[in-house]
Amino acid sequence: MKTCSGKETLLTRRRFLGAAVATGAVAGCRTFSLAGGVRPLLRIGVVSDVHIRLARGGETFEDGYGTETLQKALEYFRDRGADAVVIAGDMADSGLVGELKAVAGVWYRVFPGDRAPDGRRVERIFVFGNHDAYGRWRGGSVFESESDLRRESIEADPRRAWDECFHEEWKPFFSKNVKGFDFFAAHWSPGVWCNGYSEAACAGCKGAFAAPMAKCDPSRPFFYVQHPHPRETVYGKCAWGADDGSATEMLSLFPNAVAFSGHSHEPLTNELSIWRGAFTSVATGTLRHLGASDVWSLARQAGYENGKCNIHLPGLKREDRPFYYAKYDAPKMMPDEARRYDVRIGQLVNVYEDRIEFYRREFASGIDIGEPWIVELPAKPRSFAVRAKEARPAQFPSGAALSAKVSTAMTRGLKMSGRDEIPSVEQPALKLAFPAATEGGVVVEYEIAASNAAGERWDTRICAVGGLYPRRHEMFARPVSATVPLAALPVGASSVEVTPLDSFGNRGRPLVAAVAGGKGV
Repeated sequence: MKTCSGKETLLTRRRFLGAAVATGAVAGCRTFSLAGGVRPLLRIGVVSDVHIRLARGGETFEDGYGTETLQKALEYFRDRGADAVVIAGDMADSGLVGELKAVAGVWYRVFPGDRAPDGRRVERIFVFGNHDAYGRWRGGSVFESESDLRRESIEADPRRAWDECFHEEWKPFFSKNVKGFDFFAAHWSPGVWCNGYSEAACAGCKGAFAAPMAKCDPSRPFFYVQHPHPRETVYGKCAWGADDGSATEMLSLFPNAVAFSGHSHEPLTNELSIWRGAFTSVATGTLRHLGASDVWSLARQAGYENGKCNIHLPGLKREDRPFYYAKYDAPKMMPDEARRYDVRIGQLVNVYEDRIEFYRREFASGIDIGEPWIVELPAKPRSFAVRAKEARPAQFPSGAALSAKVSTAMTRGLKMSGRDEIPSVEQPALKLAFPAATEGGVVVEYEIAASNAAGERWDTRICAVGGLYPRRHEMFARPVSATVPLAALPVGASSVEVTPLDSFGNRGRPLVAAVAGGKGV
């Protein structure tokens, strides 16, 4: 048979006999899936950013921040035969021992004694994220007393907290072997603050793991877990939540290495969530408050009209970009914010002799996200550029039409601590309505553009909310509305167009409409 690269490879007898009827589309070609056939050599459940949060007083959970979704995810992994479960950080939202104990409580309900119902051991590969290791800044809303906060914070004594919760010694860097496969994991260093763009909290990983990694069998994959993304892998050079480069430098010597990381709260419908370069880097998604309207567009250094980012700074260097800079641009933003979505995602990873399959799942709805990603073994680089050429652009359905009407709308205004308040005001606006782009690939954003006869052009982008959800979810096909300031359009513009874009920036066919009113604006 031919692989996705077009090269001939042997279809082993074992693989042939176990092949299921269903096939999976992967980057423009198809490969056999063995779901329901031969059991993989290893199964791994993967989640991150659990964010369990205690309410004031520490006796109950804050509304919406309990353990229900985590339990659902762990039960899903248990029922599908997981041999290990990865949590890539941010378990305790306020950095409190009580929150970590809640995570442990769910774990032991699902896996009592670290065992599945059939008696097999299920290994924990859990690491601290920034909230676990330095979340006490949020803990002040739970315990007002500084002494109570110090006593209850993980940061004060991470070893004690870990032992109380999981009954094993806490080490900043640790390794485990599961069914012959090595796992290396780095905790976020307690007390180290998060800056979002060059996280140094796992900087000691190379010194801790370079030697033991070098002893691994190069023909087999091994797995590495930390909270921040290895720099310049998933989501590209401008990714929020990237580390200082330590993990990338360390792992680049091992083509079959697979890194799992969280932190950015990205959706797994985004194809940039898996990077195949010198090694394989995979984002884990999030079990709490997806942040895609902020993050998706950062790779292009541009914000969304329907997100908290709304600023276009072409050429701005990453190191010069202010932290969360764009939320201060709110006064001219007209639509309602779309920062938080009830999308809670993770993965079940199957490891075979000749490939690794990454099945993505949305746990709130219980719906799988697209076809599995598949990395053939031995692993070979497949750049974003190569995958972009193979991808199908997102398209509007046949017969779709764009409505564009001149009206008025309120700006958001601005009211933040330490800044002058800017009132919300009514302005002339262009109100747009159109169906979701549900054909072809998954839409991640819509470009709205207008131009006049003189060649002047204006454009902005909005987050495609439907594209955050699995294709079978009712939200995937939800109609889209957007409102943009009329003053932003070029003088004399009489039409507007909306174009769907996928994760790689591939453009679908646009919808075009005359601006209601007829003579331009």
